[in-house]
Amino acid sequence: MFRKSLTLIAIIFTVFAYAGKTFSQNVRIMLAEKEGDVFKWNGLDGRWDDLPLKSIISQGTILKTGEKKSRAIVSMGKKAVLTISENTVLRINSAMFEKEDIKEVKLQLSKGKIWSVVEKLPTADKKFVVETPNTLAGIRGTIFAVEFVPEGKSTMVGVVAGEVGVGSKMAPGLVLLKANMSTVVIANSPPVSPRALDEKERQEWEKWKESIPFSEIGIVGGIAEINSMQIQEASRIVRELGIAKKGSEKVSKDFESIEAAILLFYGDTKSVPGRLKDLLEKPEVPGWKGPYLGAGTNFMDPYGRPYQYRKRKTPGGKEYVEIFTFGLVGAAGATYGEEKKIIFTDKLYEEVKKLQQP
Repeated sequence: MFRKSLTLIAIIFTVFAYAGKTFSQNVRIMLAEKEGDVFKWNGLDGRWDDLPLKSIISQGTILKTGEKKSRAIVSMGKKAVLTISENTVLRINSAMFEKEDIKEVKLQLSKGKIWSVVEKLPTADKKFVVETPNTLAGIRGTIFAVEFVPEGKSTMVGVVAGEVGVGSKMAPGLVLLKANMSTVVIANSPPVSPRALDEKERQEWEKWKESIPFSEIGIVGGIAEINSMQIQEASRIVRELGIAKKGSEKVSKDFESIEAAILLFYGDTKSVPGRLKDLLEKPEVPGWKGPYLGAGTNFMDPYGRPYQYRKRKTPGGKEYVEIFTFGLVGAAGATYGEEKKIIFTDKLYEEVKKLQQP
């Protein structure tokens, strides 16, 4: 794992070695669509100039969109499309191509949000990197969003399809995002663990997709069009994660109730149940004074399956019981909402002693 992380970091940072190279003459970088105000920085005169539709964009150009109802779509030949949201500042640091294929593209996002569609890069020496003040994101071909909020020094990276490696520029740590995943990098911290892509992000992408002139740009490879099966799969994951979250609340309450019942059982019998039903039905155990749970208890998890229960020992010989749920198993075999509760026998003994003290 360490070696893989080093490799991905190398892929991300190798892009700096190409500083100063020029555009390929075979690919035009163009403002394909615009709405509202879209500007480019005029360094000679120190001002923002209006950028007309269909303008050719050169290396080093800084683009800015207006604060309200402004956005832009930039095409990079047939291999990549950038969508620039309102109130965004983006610099195209480099954009090198071999014939029509991406060799190296490096974008610098200072503020705001972009969505990018990048055709799959065939080899590791091909680079597509988005940089914010605190984050580097290396792309292997995907549909993804990057947003930087200067006030909180926060970068969000979300992936609809493909893979993106995300690393902090200020702290060690790297995460690999796959389809329907996202992460956040705050200030000088490493990226947080991958989490499910928010439904609002997916809906935003759907709106962007409708406005991109794919027929005019002619992007190849089919990455621009997420087929209906991919959309359904993504919707299923978001839906099931929502179900799992609600289920988790019930699981926590159930575990609390079962743990309290096991404590009462142990206080009466000086042992733990052999099975969960022993909390309701009298087993062949001296001292039982149950039932310890309500008569309607069925020991079913929120997903319609029985809670699992087993008595175990640690390698050091400490006895404990384990209650767990397998969670929600999706159509593709993915599992969400797995939870487990471990109760050590010696802890039960200590709790009973406390309860028996005058």
